[in-house]
Amino acid sequence: MTEAALIWSDVLDRLSRQIPQNSLSLWFKDATVTDYNGNSITVVAENEFKKITIQSKYIGLIEKLFEESTGKKISVLLTSAETQNREEEKLFESSIAEVRKIEANSPSDEKLLEMTKGYTFENFVVGSSNRVAQASAFAVASDPVSTINPLFLYGPSGLGKTHLMFAIINEVKRKNPKCNIIYITGEQFTNELIDALAAKKNEENVAFRDKYRNCDMLLVDDIQFIAGKYSIQEEFFHTFDALYKMKKQIVLTSDRSPKDIQHLEDRLVTRFEMGLITDIQPPDPELRTAIFKIKTKEAGIELSNEVLTFLAENIRSNIRQIEGAIKKLWAQSFITGEKITLDMAKEVLKDYFKPDRRRELTPENILNYVAKRYGIVRDDILSKKRTSELVYARHIAIYLTCELTDLSLKKVGKQFNRDHATIISAKNSVVTRMKNDAAFANDINESICELTGEEPQ
Repeated sequence: MTEAALIWSDVLDRLSRQIPQNSLSLWFKDATVTDYNGNSITVVAENEFKKITIQSKYIGLIEKLFEESTGKKISVLLTSAETQNREEEKLFESSIAEVRKIEANSPSDEKLLEMTKGYTFENFVVGSSNRVAQASAFAVASDPVSTINPLFLYGPSGLGKTHLMFAIINEVKRKNPKCNIIYITGEQFTNELIDALAAKKNEENVAFRDKYRNCDMLLVDDIQFIAGKYSIQEEFFHTFDALYKMKKQIVLTSDRSPKDIQHLEDRLVTRFEMGLITDIQPPDPELRTAIFKIKTKEAGIELSNEVLTFLAENIRSNIRQIEGAIKKLWAQSFITGEKITLDMAKEVLKDYFKPDRRRELTPENILNYVAKRYGIVRDDILSKKRTSELVYARHIAIYLTCELTDLSLKKVGKQFNRDHATIISAKNSVVTRMKNDAAFANDINESICELTGEEPQ
């Protein structure tokens, strides 16, 4: 028990000898204390009504009892769990932008070529799950605008959408080095526009528009990020229209089809659908085997057909997971000097093959995961501290615990040292944000997949 809790327990004991028991139970039963620094302390009433009552009827007595308990004058501040929940919701909302700070500017021509280096159509492994997407991308690269405009590629993360975008860039640049190509993510486009608007200088806005409306080819990765951001959608709508009318090539990617992106304006949906929409699905066993063969050859390691078949049958999610498995096997073989056998693969990659990880999850697992993912001290998540970064991580941890364990809300509250109402409020904050912010929803779904070992949906 903390020092503040011990003092509060003593104050309540003293209070019980001075007011009727029913009054003590009615107004102080669920009250807690926080933010004790030796000179002041905050009493948290269950709700606003109880806070007002305590303020009007008991604050003088409480201050006197705190002084008796500690031997010195203590400044007593009053708040309510309802007020704290509302404040945490505001902090949670404001922290969204803070935890996603990335470089806002699109890469220069030199950086773009360096970034896309190694991504070609030749080393993109083709199978039934991605054949149409590869052919469409190659058609765009071979003859921009004339065949497909816009090209919209969608599918789960890690299946090759960005690879195809980079392959388009490399092929076009090979044929026409002077072609003005802009590659940017939906998040970067958003941040650049926000910076231009925040500058409150007309020349900044003009420069932003000139940059994007005078390029020869615009490729936007994760366009779903602009969903729900209506001022950003307004600007992108006019950018899209300007480029389309000037017969400039547009390529977009997303984790879902245009009609399935919530809070995307209808006029953008219809424009995205003017060209070709094609999806990329997780690779089938044959394609996974082919990818393993190519990736192992690139890594300079040899795998028997027995090992290749085992890996292809058991690692099913995406290309990144396949690459990660190969790197892990290579590292083990390099360190031990052993040949990669089926038994070694099963042992080294056992974490990839856990079908029941959801059942094994505990609040402690989730807490540790969230703390590591967001760079937060685990104990701070459970504390009464309420910085925007902590509130953000805490709400996500609460949501994941509610979703991925069988604990009741009351037990989740006990795990996080919060009451039932606070847990509901935190969970609802995350649910609401997921409905309105596709990028945030992707972050949460990615966390669920990493925690459970399930395939992205």
